[in-house]
Amino acid sequence: MTEKQEPILFEWAGGLAALTRMTRIFYEKYVPQDALLAPLFADMAPDHPERVATWLGEVFGGPKTYTEHYGGYSRMVSQHIGKGLTEAQRARWAYLICQAADEAGLPTDPEFRSAFVSYIEWGSRLAVENSTPGAHPPLHMPVPRWDWGTAGPPGIRVSALAEQPVEQESAALPAADEPVHFSEHIQPLFRPKDRQSMKWAFDLWSYEDVKNHASAILHRLQSGSMPCDGAWSQEKLDLFQRWITSGMSQ
Repeated sequence: MTEKQEPILFEWAGGLAALTRMTRIFYEKYVPQDALLAPLFADMAPDHPERVATWLGEVFGGPKTYTEHYGGYSRMVSQHIGKGLTEAQRARWAYLICQAADEAGLPTDPEFRSAFVSYIEWGSRLAVENSTPGAHPPLHMPVPRWDWGTAGPPGIRVSALAEQPVEQESAALPAADEPVHFSEHIQPLFRPKDRQSMKWAFDLWSYEDVKNHASAILHRLQSGSMPCDGAWSQEKLDLFQRWITSGMSQ
């Protein structure tokens, strides 16, 4: 993953192979021995695990194979209409699919699991609603496309378990009558971990990004909400303010 690329959930999960591995474990190992779920899937087609994996792959941003080969959203919803699924069955389904994800070796990082469980909870609760006798779910809808959500993709968060980089000393502050430049005086104020923790919004080592967001950055620095591990000294705050006031020279 380059600095400018963001992986889709499908790729991060390991692609269709990983999702199929998970659904086969779920439907072949967990479902048959579960009293709540076994009756629901007693007559499932032999390729049902592959179909569910293909659905999840499309939901998580992968190829639109489910839509092209199995009928898309309308087909998926039709499989639930009138089934009268219970909350107990839904909760068991959600719990065991997460167990299968663990066993299949899907990523366990907080960002992926946050997005994965978010969809599992949303989708399974929607299935219960659509299966309620007398319900009239809309059929002609696109397959939902899930993203990373509020947690964001892996890499934007500074992990507590990550190896701590050796912090370099900041460049010397300019004299009172010396021009302030971004490359020489401002960029060195931001440490690698400051940059990493804010890359979801802007790049603190990019002149254009810092120039365009200068007021917001200054506000966060003055309020003490950035950096997250301790406020800047007044001397650094004054220097950043001075850079803004003097025209934000590169």
